[in-house]
Amino acid sequence: MNKNAARTALWIFVVVTILSPCAFAEEGAGSHAEGGVPRIVLYQALNFFGLLIILFFVVKNKVGGFFAKRHETLTLALNEAKKQKQEAEKRHQEYVIKIQNLERDATVFIDQIKKDAEESKKRIIEEAIKLVEVVRQEAKRSAENEIEKAKAQLYDEVLQQSLDGARGLLGESIAENDQRRLQKEFVEKIEAVQ
Repeated sequence: MNKNAARTALWIFVVVTILSPCAFAEEGAGSHAEGGVPRIVLYQALNFFGLLIILFFVVKNKVGGFFAKRHETLTLALNEAKKQKQEAEKRHQEYVIKIQNLERDATVFIDQIKKDAEESKKRIIEEAIKLVEVVRQEAKRSAENEIEKAKAQLYDEVLQQSLDGARGLLGESIAENDQRRLQKEFVEKIEAVQ
């Protein structure tokens, strides 16, 4: 409300206040006006409106202050709610990004584990094949060595039997005189070497 309206209301109040006692004084003179609304009703209406104007001026600052304060409180609460909503949306977006990153990392990690498992499997199979080949080569060498040993042993046995058989034959076929002569020559040769 501007200043002019306030002054006007104040003048109306003053006029009503001054005229109210007059209205009550005239009331006794004539209780009814001629053919219309009784004067007392008009005066009561003026008193009522005057009271309303007085109440308006007395209470306007308090009511205005209350509603201004209430508006300020609600505005602050609304701003705080908007701020919290924005923060919650920001945190939600951060969590969505983190979850997406975790899912991507999990996929990468699982793929890496599968790749490592395949590589380990290939490496183990290759090592097993190499080990089988080494064992096969060792077994072949062992078998060849055993065959060579068996051949050498068999050769020694055959040679020994041949020598024993030859000695036996020589012993029978060489006469006693020839044996003595060979022994004598053998002894002489040994003495000559010494």
